[in-house]
Amino acid sequence: IKIGDKKLHVSKEYLSVHSPVFKTLFFGDFAEKNKEEVEIKDIVYEEFLDLLHLVYFRTSELTDRNVSHVLKLADRFQMARIMTLCENYLKQSTGFNEMKKLIFADQYRLAFLRVLLLSASTIFLFQLLVCSTPEYDHFSADMKVAICDRIMEL
Repeated sequence: IKIGDKKLHVSKEYLSVHSPVFKTLFFGDFAEKNKEEVEIKDIVYEEFLDLLHLVYFRTSELTDRNVSHVLKLADRFQMARIMTLCENYLKQSTGFNEMKKLIFADQYRLAFLRVLLLSASTIFLFQLLVCSTPEYDHFSADMKVAICDRIMEL
């Protein structure tokens, strides 16, 4: 894989097991199928390395520093296992407030995180952190409905 002017030697087969996007890229009916080197654009090399470490080395850890870009890349490449790792990390992380976690849950369709956050929230939390903030306007319609439903339950 080539990212910018840097190259990474990866197993096409192994990445394909973890990502339907890579499977299609490497083995689908695309010109890249027969290339030795596939260029991936719009990615920061170091951030992609963080993702690869989680794919290849199960001992690698998520941190508050890397979870955001790992989640973004895992979503882009449809890596379900990495998405689940990120979601589990965010559930227990104290490095992000509830609003940021709700944004992650909405943006990346993290259903379990969303349920956890909404079930633990009170009306005061919604009024203070959600409805009175500019971030609320950027939530999907689905998230806004879930928030309203939760407020009605309280």
